Order: sequence, then structure tokens, then C-alpha cells
Amino acid sequence: MEITVREVMQMEPLQGARVVAGETKLNNIVRGITIIERPDIVEWLEGGEILLTSLYNIHNEVSYQEYIKKMVQKGVSALIIKTGRVVQEIPQEIIQAGNEIGLPIIELGEKVKYIDIMYPVMAKLFNDQVIKLQYYKQVQDRLTGLVIAGEGLDGIVRVLEELLKNPVVIYDKKFQALAATDLKIVRFAEVQDSSEREILNNKFYYYRQKVLLPELNNQKATQIVIPIQQLHQISAYLVVIEINRKMRDLEFIILENASTVVSLELVKRFAIGEVERKFKYDLLDTLVTGDFHLETVLERASLMGWDLRGAFCVVMMEFDNINEYLQDRDNRNTFLTEIGNTVANVINEYTYHFMRIKSDSLFVLWPVGSKSQANVTGDINKAVQKITVILKKKYKNMRLFTGVGGIVPQIHEIAKSFTEAKNAIHYGKTTNESLVNFADLGVMRLLCKFGENNDLREYIPHFINKLQIYDQENNTNLLHTLEVFLGTNSNAAQTAKELFVHYKTVLYRLDKIKEITGIDLNNNKDRLEAELGIKILNLLRKSH
Repeated sequence: MEITVREVMQMEPLQGARVVAGETKLNNIVRGITIIERPDIVEWLEGGEILLTSLYNIHNEVSYQEYIKKMVQKGVSALIIKTGRVVQEIPQEIIQAGNEIGLPIIELGEKVKYIDIMYPVMAKLFNDQVIKLQYYKQVQDRLTGLVIAGEGLDGIVRVLEELLKNPVVIYDKKFQALAATDLKIVRFAEVQDSSEREILNNKFYYYRQKVLLPELNNQKATQIVIPIQQLHQISAYLVVIEINRKMRDLEFIILENASTVVSLELVKRFAIGEVERKFKYDLLDTLVTGDFHLETVLERASLMGWDLRGAFCVVMMEFDNINEYLQDRDNRNTFLTEIGNTVANVINEYTYHFMRIKSDSLFVLWPVGSKSQANVTGDINKAVQKITVILKKKYKNMRLFTGVGGIVPQIHEIAKSFTEAKNAIHYGKTTNESLVNFADLGVMRLLCKFGENNDLREYIPHFINKLQIYDQENNTNLLHTLEVFLGTNSNAAQTAKELFVHYKTVLYRLDKIKEITGIDLNNNKDRLEAELGIKILNLLRKSH
């Protein structure tokens, strides 16, 4: 819809005008027209103007060569000079400069009034602006209607393809496709450096770049890329692939409209996602407390399409040293969401699940389904190993601790599995074990529960402490002998083998232990106390 110098020349007031220089530039776009009778007015031009002058106050004051050069630098489209009053003919220096530098120089007869030229040109420009505004409104109404109607990004790209006659893709900030009219053009390979891109608009910063399309036998194509910004950060990209035809100037109005509508849709998506996330997190928090009415929870779950029937276990993950990776990040939640997405993508390879992300941890409700406990445990172990490898590559100093709670048959017992998973992590951190399954802890499960809010040293029997002190003062290892003896089910001969000592040496040590501690190793109560005491000591040693 833009007009050129050539089209202006065809208007009635300019029928007698003559192009004397710069004829190759008659396709310059015209965006305005003004009178210039002072040299310094050039400094105030915005570009795209046709200048009208009689060279009054100019012809004796400036170098025409420099004057024409400055006009071209400012983006002037053409210079119309009226002859007969100030100058009888256009100076040869101007004609030469117009040809050399590339500016149309047009000679106008003395009898033609400036106003007779300016009115029709301004009317044409004004009419074009009205047409653009009408077109802008039509496109805006149509695209906004899609969002209101809930058509989403799929509806937006469909309408854009219809309007632009080219396929369209919307990517997220990592260039993962959110919506596309043709899946074959989603993947692409850039074939030029970012510095070689053709910048099409400095205000909206959209650009044209050359690419190859792998799904179409590496066909060459150009993309129009429009970054979508929210809160001064790029959140998505709207991309038109010029595979059928090159975009026309007027069609860029569509893209400016579309970028606004896409941004609106993304905000809408985010708002809905936040509500859904809060609703989901509230339900998961309720489940792990164990304080709820079953019917209410099942009703809330059904609203989200969740099936909470059957057995579950809780898998909890804690991330040590996470703050090291948050120092240069503006948004902690975004970082945690990225980690959560990594975890979710791996677990999805094994089962559907329900996840809750917290400040430096997350937990997962892992459905058991028809699988055996061994198969479920195997899947969890493999998933955790994969997750650990992925996170280690991205965040070398981050340490992942995972605790697995026991399998519970009904949702009102999920709180029990949650507590077990938490205790398993507590044990894992104490013993420096990355993955701990609560079911594998044996009697240590009892110690985990006692040790969560209490000092385990309080539960070490006094006779074990006496034996430990004796060993330290006399450089003996009676406590270790007792541990091995209890571990061999009170078999002195087997104890001697494991300690690489004589059988009578073991008997001597056992008598010495009885003398120091006063316990009876044939008494079940004394034996149990001794075993627990030694386990607590070992647990405390591992934690330091």
C-alpha cells in the first residue's frame, strides 16, 4: 500500500515535471512531503520525504555535493526543484551529485504551486494510513477473538497461515514448538551467523534469517522471527517460514498484531497454569498430612482427572548446594521448575505420577499399578540413576539425595509413606548414601524415627559406652569383637575366623567384656540392647 516516487510523478500536478537525475531510485518509498528553503532543515527530517525547494537561501550558502549527500544519509526519497524564479535551471553540480549518490532530482516548472503537489500526495498518504489502520483493526479483532474463544495458540497459527500464505510456528524461549501448522518445518538449522540476520524492525526487533529444513530434505528457506517479550524478557518466538512466498510490507502489520495476541495467550496460559499448580499442590500437601476426608479428596482429584485408586509410594528428592546455582538467577521458581521438568521427563518413561516441588526438594506420588514391589523398586532405582546423571552434567556441585517410602495400598496411608521417604533421606544424609529405600533399612527404620527429633546418643546403653571408653584407654578392640560375635549369632568359632584370631582369644575377650559391662550374652534382652547400641554407634560414626 506504500507509494513510490514513480507513482507521485504520475499525479496530475507533476505531469510536466522532468526527472533530471537519480532515475534508478524512482522506486524510493514516500512517507511525507515538505518544503525546504533553509539548509539546516535537513537535520530535522525523519526519512522518506519528498523535498520541495526553489533553492532560495540555499544556492549560495552550501556545497551542493555535500547537501545532496546529507539528504541521502537522512533517507530523503526525492528532491523537487522549482526553476524560473531563484534559478533558471538546476545546477549541474546537483544533477551530478544526484546521479552519483543516488537521489531522484526532479525539475518543476515555475507555474506549478507547491500546494498543488502537496495536497494530492498528503491525501494519498493519509488514505493509505487509514487503510492500514482499518486492516490493523480487522486483524486485531480476528486474532483477539481467537483468544477470547479459547482457540489458543493452535488457532492463532492456523489463522496466521491463512493470512500470510506461509506456515507458522510458535516456539518457547528454548525453541521447543508450542504450536505449528506443519510439523515438517518445526526443526530447522541456521546457516548464517546472528550478525548476518536482516533486521526488519528496530522497535520490535524482528528479523529475517536463512535456514535449512531437515524434514524437507534440507530445503533452503527464510524465516521471519519475532521475539515475544514479557517483563523485558523473551518468553517465546513467533516464526513465519517464507516457503511459499515472501512476505509483503503490509503483512508485517499482522505480525505486530499477532505478537501482542500471542503474548496475551501466554499470559493467559501462565495464569491458568498457576491456578492449576496451586490446586494440585494443595491437594498433594493434604494427602501427605493424612488429615482429610476421603470423599472430599477424591472429588478434588477427579476435577483434575487424577486417579488415586490403588497403591502408591512416595519418592522424595532433596538438592544439596542448590543455592550455589541461584546466585545469578532472578527467578528461583523458574530454576526449580526446570529441575522438576527434568525429573518429570525421566519418570514419565516409567509411569504417570504426581509431583510437588518445594524450595530445595520435591516429592512424587509413584503409582504401583499391577507391578510387583521388586519391579517398582527397580524402576525407581533406574529413574533416579538417570536423573542423577542428567543433573550432574548440568550442575556439577549439586548433590541429589533420594528417599523412597514404603508402598501403601490406599491414599489415606500416603502420609505414612511420605514420612518414611523423609526418614530415608535423613538416614541417607547421615550415612552419605544418595538413594535409600526405607524398606531396606531393617532395624535402622526404628533408629531413623527416634533420631529425627532426638539425639540418638541418649539411646546407647551405658555398658556399650563403658566398653567404648575401655577400648580407647587400653588400645583394645573389645567392642568390635562383641559386634562380630553378635553378627555371627553368638558363634565363637566363626567369630575367631572372621577376626583372624585363635578361638581361645575370642573366649578370653568375651569373658573380659562380661567383666567390664556386667551383661549376660545368653540373655536376649542384653543381646538386643547391645545390638541396637552398636548400630547407633555405627550410624553416628557415618554421620561425622
